[in-house]
Amino acid sequence: MTAAVKSDARRSADLRAIHAMRRELALTEDCYRARVSQVSDGRTDSAGNLRAPERAKLIEQLKGLGAGKKRRGRPARPALTAQQRKVRAMWLDLADRGAVTDRSETALAAWLKSRIGVEALQWLQPADAGRAIEQLKRWMDRLEETLQP
Repeated sequence: MTAAVKSDARRSADLRAIHAMRRELALTEDCYRARVSQVSDGRTDSAGNLRAPERAKLIEQLKGLGAGKKRRGRPARPALTAQQRKVRAMWLDLADRGAVTDRSETALAAWLKSRIGVEALQWLQPADAGRAIEQLKRWMDRLEETLQP
């Protein structure tokens, strides 16, 4: 590989990293362009016009702001609506009663997909959540009927 090809590949990789970090940090256009201008000493406000040392400096600044850091631990679960929490509670109640053998979120998602057509509890819209609650209620009623003498 020639030096020019390596240089072009490095430039492309740097620009991809810069733009990915910009998106990750949700920098406004003005803030981003001010940072680029700062590292180039006012020469340019476009990352494409930066020299290699300037690109490296910008990448380090963006990393210093928190970009590119690996997130550790479990991903945050989005907040659930009252109806979505009720669906989960009813599912766990059925599991406690022995009607459901797998009480996991994955099993609940599979049941929702087969019955309601929604792939995850967090995606249930109010109308779909109402349908799911009614189906779970009927399931509980059938379970009660079989348990009573």
